[in-house]
Amino acid sequence: MAAPMRFLTRRTCPQICHRILGSVHVQVANYAKAKVPAFKGAKDLTNEKPKGPSVETDAAVLTTHCCGANIYKDGSDPLLQPDEEYPDWLWKLNLGPAKKLDEIEPGTREYFKRLRKENIWAENARRKGKKFSVQAPPARKY
Repeated sequence: MAAPMRFLTRRTCPQICHRILGSVHVQVANYAKAKVPAFKGAKDLTNEKPKGPSVETDAAVLTTHCCGANIYKDGSDPLLQPDEEYPDWLWKLNLGPAKKLDEIEPGTREYFKRLRKENIWAENARRKGKKFSVQAPPARKY
């Protein structure tokens, strides 16, 4: 059985390649080299964890400023205004758990958004082969 044929490249045998091919360039795959470990004293910048925002602990600042609302590097947090200067809908927001489907008035936009969300949850649970824990949504009435 004949030995497998080897391709000549500048990397495997540069002298022979130069004599045969002359000035013709041969394409060579340049793979990434292995990372050389740094000496012990060097800090690796990739291991630094990002720093989170600083937490305000001063009670006077917490009661007069909206801490964490400043998005600029330079500047300060905005001052809190009296309650009368904020819109009425702000005080009506639901900050607790989401309402269940039977607690929402049927036919409203909120009702159909919740109905769609629960149908998606039920379909995803069905595809996974799990039982859906929330009560099955009622049949659609269009």
